[in-house]
Amino acid sequence: MRLTHADLTKANLKGAYLVKSILTAARLSGAILSGVNLRLANLGGVNFCGADLRGINLRSANLVNANLNWANLSGARLSGALLRGASFTGVNLTQAYLNGVDLNSVQMEGVNLSGAKLSGANLSLANLSATNLSSAQMRVSFLFRTNLHAASLNGANLSRSDLCEANLSKADLSHANLQNADLTGAMLVQSNLFQANLTEVSLQGACLCGSNFNVAELRGANLSEADLRGAYFEPSHWEDMSLPDTREMENRKIYE
Repeated sequence: MRLTHADLTKANLKGAYLVKSILTAARLSGAILSGVNLRLANLGGVNFCGADLRGINLRSANLVNANLNWANLSGARLSGALLRGASFTGVNLTQAYLNGVDLNSVQMEGVNLSGAKLSGANLSLANLSATNLSSAQMRVSFLFRTNLHAASLNGANLSRSDLCEANLSKADLSHANLQNADLTGAMLVQSNLFQANLTEVSLQGACLCGSNFNVAELRGANLSEADLRGAYFEPSHWEDMSLPDTREMENRKIYE
């Protein structure tokens, strides 16, 4: 079906079957498309502002330069979708499927991604500050130099992910799974890692000033060359953990 440049503002298309449809530059702001199947559709430049896209199937769809501002994409399936240049201001992506998507350098400040599936996704250089990623599944994801300042990542699974030089300052990582993750050179100033799983994690050269590691699992963690001034430690396990030689502990805080 070809609907290029069509004006479907506030249209009710709930349950429609639009696989491989061509809707480039169509206007669908405020439209209802919950449950619609748009797999492999060409949606380049489409305006979905404020649209109801709950549970929509957008797998392998072309969403280049699409406007998704304030749209409800909870439970949406976006695996394999092309999202280059798409805008996401105020979008709801709770429980959305984004496994393996390329979101390099995307602007997603303050977006709700709680419970989203992002395993294998590329979020390097993205702005995810103040984003809600609680309970998100992000195994083996790429977050090189990603801005996660003040993000909520409590209960998130980031095992084996690349977080080198990422900004996680003031982020909530309580109960998060960071097993075997690489946080070399990362910023975690005043971050909360309460009861986080940091088994075999690399925090080499990371800045951990004032962070909370209370009851964290640090078995085999590498903290060599890390800045631990004012960090609070009462880990569940210290075994095989590498600490900087110049640090000493007093009242469970690290000092020079």
